[in-house]
Amino acid sequence: MAAEKLERILKLLAELLNASNPKTADELRNKINMYPENLVAFRKQFSRDKAALKEMGVPLEVIPVGPSGNTAEAYFVDNNAYYLPDLNLSEEELAQLNYAANSVHLLGGISEEEALRKLGGYSGEQVGHEATATLGNFQILNILFEALSQRKRITMNYSSKRRIVEPHLLQFKGEHWYLTGNEIDSGSTKSYRTDRIQNIETSEDADQYSLPETLSGADFNYFSYGDDPPVTVKLLIDNTHIAWVEQNLDMSVSVNSDGDGIAEFLVRNHESFINRVLLLLHHAEILEPDLLRNKLVNRLQHLLKSGEESNA
Repeated sequence: MAAEKLERILKLLAELLNASNPKTADELRNKINMYPENLVAFRKQFSRDKAALKEMGVPLEVIPVGPSGNTAEAYFVDNNAYYLPDLNLSEEELAQLNYAANSVHLLGGISEEEALRKLGGYSGEQVGHEATATLGNFQILNILFEALSQRKRITMNYSSKRRIVEPHLLQFKGEHWYLTGNEIDSGSTKSYRTDRIQNIETSEDADQYSLPETLSGADFNYFSYGDDPPVTVKLLIDNTHIAWVEQNLDMSVSVNSDGDGIAEFLVRNHESFINRVLLLLHHAEILEPDLLRNKLVNRLQHLLKSGEESNA
């Protein structure tokens, strides 16, 4: 959503939430002062903004106002229907909510402050650090949360394959949401990055499955998500780049007697892993398996050949 549109919709929502009585389109237009002067253009844009609010789950009511025979439409949001009831959170819990909200950018037309207000947890205090993460496609997340809460199977496109999944768990890590569930065709538990999910649909029937007694979460390394044969990789890293690997590959690195690092992890997306190793240039070496060592050598030879041809 473009920044200007997001700002306009948030202002519209704020006006509706703060209004003690229904407001007409003209009244909201004058208050927000971000709509076009042309009446036709205004009506089209305002109609799209109303649709966006409803898509976000805002309980927007349309109420007829004015004398009989000259009725106009006015708009109202009931605060009792919009906000959750008071959760009676302690001061410590409120502080934790404020910290979390200031660490995450919420997309989909809702600010961090409004999200906290919906939880009854806005304290008005400023947190002295910048936001560090971004939530993904709120439409997909809405569908997944509904499927989880109602035990509905989902059908989706993932890695160019149509899959039927029984959702078990949603997790957030490193700017991404991860779904873990039972994939029907393979009969195995798999995890998926939600930003790679496409054309998702839920079944109409609820309570189609039961959650397992023990839930194992996702592996948060992005190259763990693919259909390649899973292999355990041992990577040797120069001591000058150990911190980079720990931060960007999100894994612990043991240090050998020479001061260099050794990391072991599971890879299911071979090309994605090779792409990341190439960023380390000569500062890393794949010790095993030979399958990925050979893939890396072939990629380097291809890059060398392409460079020679471009310089010819």
